[in-house]
Amino acid sequence: MKQQPKFSLITVCYNAARLLPDTLQSALQQSFKDFELVIIDGGSTDHTQEVLRPFEAYIGTFISEPDQGIYDAMNKGVKAAKGEYVYFLNAGDSFYSPHVLELVNNCLEKQAIDFLYAKVETKNEPTQVNYVTGKPVKFSMFFSHYPICHQATFAKKTLFQQLGFFNLRYSLVADGEWFVRVFKNQQVKTFFLNQIVAFYDIQGATYFKRMKGYKEYIHVGFTHFPPYIAILNLLLYPVIYAKVWFIRSFQNTFWFKLYRTYKFKNKLANLPVVK
Repeated sequence: MKQQPKFSLITVCYNAARLLPDTLQSALQQSFKDFELVIIDGGSTDHTQEVLRPFEAYIGTFISEPDQGIYDAMNKGVKAAKGEYVYFLNAGDSFYSPHVLELVNNCLEKQAIDFLYAKVETKNEPTQVNYVTGKPVKFSMFFSHYPICHQATFAKKTLFQQLGFFNLRYSLVADGEWFVRVFKNQQVKTFFLNQIVAFYDIQGATYFKRMKGYKEYIHVGFTHFPPYIAILNLLLYPVIYAKVWFIRSFQNTFWFKLYRTYKFKNKLANLPVVK
């Protein structure tokens, strides 16, 4: 492996021995081999280290120690990464096909790109109606939601030196706040790749703590958005709360699943797919 691989694939995990083999195998199956694995383990007490042995040849850095949460671990991963670009392939997620890195590298070789983002397909959707998400983004779109999934993004390591690392003040939306910084800075060269690059496990910490995440999002708004937008998001808190309550209350019903199927069926049709 050369001193600076093209990609550092950062995997953050804790007691995830059951999930790691499939996640890391999806990396080893890539047709483009110029990458390293960076494993940041939160001091697991299961057999994580045993599971990692078959992947040792590709592991550039392995750290196993307690941390201050997932974003602290992700910051450690970025700092340890030797690659030109970093990608977070966390336990439970996986690449969409064996040719994702090859496709992304082809894009990066053709033009100067600081931040590339694409599409992902969800898995473990509670309604059992998975869907594809991802579209071209501009800064104003962050005023109402986070339009980018972390598993869809490839960032130049130097971008973290330019914009700073993940802000540990946010326990659930630090990645979203970092994306806000990316798109707020007009000097950053971004590129949307109209392809699905990963399967994304939707039932992460943010899913189960939606309203705490929204409170953090409100704070992000007062830091980065125009004042009237930040105030509007604050006033919308009870509306969002009611929406979350409604979805959680009815997501297992036949009618809600039927609605979700109708809503997302067009998004799943005629999509460009890496094969």
